[in-house]
Amino acid sequence: MNIDKRLILLLAVTTSAAVAAFATRTKRRHVRVAGEEQHKTNLHAWENEGGNLAPIPASAIQPVVQPAV
Repeated sequence: MNIDKRLILLLAVTTSAAVAAFATRTKRRHVRVAGEEQHKTNLHAWENEGGNLAPIPASAIQPVVQPAV
């Protein structure tokens, strides 16, 4: 009788661990897909705005100085 109780307990623990692992994997996948969708939406909005980086201001460009020979 003790073996049957231990077997049922082992089966219950194993089943709950498997269900928890499945739920965690499903949740992680859902979060990843939601993040990818948000990134896709943000990228599309950015591209519709022109999608170019701001030009470098003229004062930031330094002239090239040739060394004296």
